[in-house]
Amino acid sequence: MWLMLARMTPQSPSSFRNLEDFAGIASDWFWETDHAHRFTYFSGRMEAVTKLKTADILGRRRDIVAANPAGPDWQAHLDDLNAHRPFRNFEYRIIRPTDGSTMWLRVAGEPLFDPAGRFIGYRGTGHDITREKVAMMQLEESNAALAVRNRELIEARHALEQAAYHDTLTGLPNRRAFERALDGVTGGPAMRIALLHLDLDRFKWVNDTLGHPSGDAVLITAARRISAMVGETGRAYRVGGDEFMVLLTRDIAGDGARRTGCAIVDAMTQPIDLDQRQVTIGVSIGIALGMAGHDDAADLIANADVALYEAKRNGRNQVCQISPQITKRMQARRHIAATIPAALERGEFTAYFQPQADVMSGDIVGAEALVRWHHPERGLIKPAAFLDLAAEMGIIEDIDRLMLRLALAMVDRLHSCGLILPSISVNISAPRLMDPRLPDDVAGCWVDRRCRLSIELLETIYFDDRRENPQIIDNLRRLRDMGVEIRTDDFGSGRASITGLLKVRPDRLKIAGNLIKAAVHDRQQCKVVAAILEMTRALGIAATAEGVETSDDIAVVRDIGCKYYQGNALAPPLDEDDFVAFLSRHRMAAETKKAGLDGLPMFL
Repeated sequence: MWLMLARMTPQSPSSFRNLEDFAGIASDWFWETDHAHRFTYFSGRMEAVTKLKTADILGRRRDIVAANPAGPDWQAHLDDLNAHRPFRNFEYRIIRPTDGSTMWLRVAGEPLFDPAGRFIGYRGTGHDITREKVAMMQLEESNAALAVRNRELIEARHALEQAAYHDTLTGLPNRRAFERALDGVTGGPAMRIALLHLDLDRFKWVNDTLGHPSGDAVLITAARRISAMVGETGRAYRVGGDEFMVLLTRDIAGDGARRTGCAIVDAMTQPIDLDQRQVTIGVSIGIALGMAGHDDAADLIANADVALYEAKRNGRNQVCQISPQITKRMQARRHIAATIPAALERGEFTAYFQPQADVMSGDIVGAEALVRWHHPERGLIKPAAFLDLAAEMGIIEDIDRLMLRLALAMVDRLHSCGLILPSISVNISAPRLMDPRLPDDVAGCWVDRRCRLSIELLETIYFDDRRENPQIIDNLRRLRDMGVEIRTDDFGSGRASITGLLKVRPDRLKIAGNLIKAAVHDRQQCKVVAAILEMTRALGIAATAEGVETSDDIAVVRDIGCKYYQGNALAPPLDEDDFVAFLSRHRMAAETKKAGLDGLPMFL
């Protein structure tokens, strides 16, 4: 129809009007305008379709009839009209005056010129596209709603991923994100990588003493400092509690990983401001190096764990990189750990006894029961090689319980031999000290009260943190009520504190062997030990010097005013038979000395 319309000339109005017969069977209608774009003609079909009266529209412009004739489309249409250009598919809407409904129209037009070439108006067609437009608008609204829903779903998925792969407290990626990242790197192209396993030192003290809000503030600060030190060389992850992982993928050549670790240690030793007070913590770091595409993720994690353990064992707040020597030691430790439970069942753990003497008279005043392991393959193993492992495995309490029974059984044996031991002491670990069954166990084993029983508190670095524990307080009270003496072990080793000493108020304090050795060779250190002894005397606490190796050591201990001593200068730790023999010889020597001093004949 449009092609036929375009071919008609202004001189053939009758032909144009005759097309109304054809338009009658279609939804289109015809229209004409004058040179001022005012409507001059509509075909009859227009009224039937639009419900508009031809008389109401003739003489009016399209932009007058239309609703809201504005915007870029309308401007382009007016530009076409003013330039006398043909136009196609121009869409606009009108408001029916009969019912106020909206109707959408699509029109096309050709400019008309007289024989002289003067513009005289437009001729064109109109079409009702209301259904099409409404359907399109509904589709667009539906698409817009779908777009909103898609955005909401994307945001929800992002929030879920954020929750699933990020730590809400610090904002760092979490353990799941770390595992995914490590698997991705180790499964990727070959390149050098480094894994750093970090554990905050003294965080438990902050959390337990200052409260969880302070602990959270420390974690947030730690995360910020660790991330700053890592920078663009890798990424930090919080994998749980006070543990962090750092995956380095750049600048690892040489000792790059160690430099990063040392930078983190330095950053973490800076004070942290917490509500008008400052705290200082530290961090222990284990480093494992690997090659992406070659090393397994699980092996890297295991090696970093081993290195971290070594860093803690060596004093904490330091960096340790995995090495063959460390791996070998750890393999040996694992082998020992695997055999401890069976060794307990087979009775391979036994007690050795190291005597203690009065530094002035030389009289035996007691002995300390020390655990030893008679290993079927490795021979006699000292406690340093297995006690920490037993604590980690949760069976150190069983060893403590065994040592108590063996020590008191030894006292019974001595009495049966006519030998009197004034005092026997056993070491008690922190887990055992928190066991509510401890006082009853002691009462059940300590039958012969002629020998005083003392317990020595181990792991005082933890005891300082736990001394306010109600169960510990109750156990110490009950033990003291039944006559058990409380002693602290290794004072001056860097583990026990003056504060803990004042809180516990032990009956006797044992000065660490390393401090005694320093006092023997250094006059300044000797003054330090003398000051400690002066403090203990002021508190009414007796002192025993440990690690006394020579007669010169005994003289120094005597000069600085320590009352008792223990060490190889007197006797090394002895098994049961050797200890009985030692006490027998010592009694005979004492009796012989006494007989000589009394003027009696030494031999009959």
